[in-house]
Amino acid sequence: MNPTTGRPYETEVDEAKSYWVPKISAKFDLTSDLACAAQYRQPWGIETDVGTGTVRMFTAIEQKISSNDYGVNCSYRFAAGEKSYFRILGGVSYQELKGEQTKMVPPGSAFGGSFRVASLDVEDQSVGWRLGAAYEIPEYAMRATLVYQSEVKYNLEGTIDNLVLNPVTGRGMPLNVESDVATPQSVEFKFQTGIAPDWLAFGSVKWTDWSSITSVDFASADNKIVPQGTKITSLNLYYQDGWTVSGGVGHKFNDQWSAAATVTWDRGTSTGLTSQTDVWLFGLGTSYKPTEQFEVRLAGAAGWLSSGELDDTVIDNKPSPTGSKGEFGNDFVGGLSLTAKVKF
Repeated sequence: MNPTTGRPYETEVDEAKSYWVPKISAKFDLTSDLACAAQYRQPWGIETDVGTGTVRMFTAIEQKISSNDYGVNCSYRFAAGEKSYFRILGGVSYQELKGEQTKMVPPGSAFGGSFRVASLDVEDQSVGWRLGAAYEIPEYAMRATLVYQSEVKYNLEGTIDNLVLNPVTGRGMPLNVESDVATPQSVEFKFQTGIAPDWLAFGSVKWTDWSSITSVDFASADNKIVPQGTKITSLNLYYQDGWTVSGGVGHKFNDQWSAAATVTWDRGTSTGLTSQTDVWLFGLGTSYKPTEQFEVRLAGAAGWLSSGELDDTVIDNKPSPTGSKGEFGNDFVGGLSLTAKVKF
């Protein structure tokens, strides 16, 4: 029974939200062999909302992670034979990371009070880097690339509101908190080659070190309310490593039109505490290039998020008093992509 409504807990919920991911880049050929590109992207993001009708509200009601990445990448090409080249790739990024979460606080919490919704809001900025190499034979449209992306370390700082109550007024007081966390390192290999006149095959494999993220603990940042360093709350994730495998074929119909089809498998990072399970995607895309200076691409993908079970009643071999169990079936996943390229 839901103690906040007096009605039975809801047994079904749609937690995921629709989202869009912008990316802007500008490439500059400094010499025939040296090129650099500036870009803006949003590498990390999540937004879920289970509402206050399910038992999951004691773990999290709304969760949102947003990021901004401002980066510069450069590559230098060396001749590696009569028709082939070797390329060194590298870059740096300035990143911003912001995390938000709300959850229901029960009367039996360490800070007392009645049922209420507390909110966590933290953020930080940091710098990351990437390094890689490529081998290419332009005559056969062959290119192999290996890139390492470093982890990015953050000291998230912010507040938890409405968790601690003023003993006189009964109103919530902001509690300053902090946490050390790092977004995971990754390694990605990409390969493409011509397989027939106007036909191209391509694929990629990416490993992401998600298992480095277990529990993200938030502690008091000062002595104003509770002693500095006291653990206040935590995000129990305990991810497993992520693997993304993709492959496809492309065909050039003429100088203006081309198309491609892809299949992607993204292994889920969940170990049972979250709903990030395997994703299968099937994509189709087309490219229209009316002139040498302009190109537009439209792509779509559809697939499914595989079924699974969720159980956070025991975390790190310790019973969780606010944990719950659940299961979910296969769910539809869809997306659209629109890209425009302009040359000057």
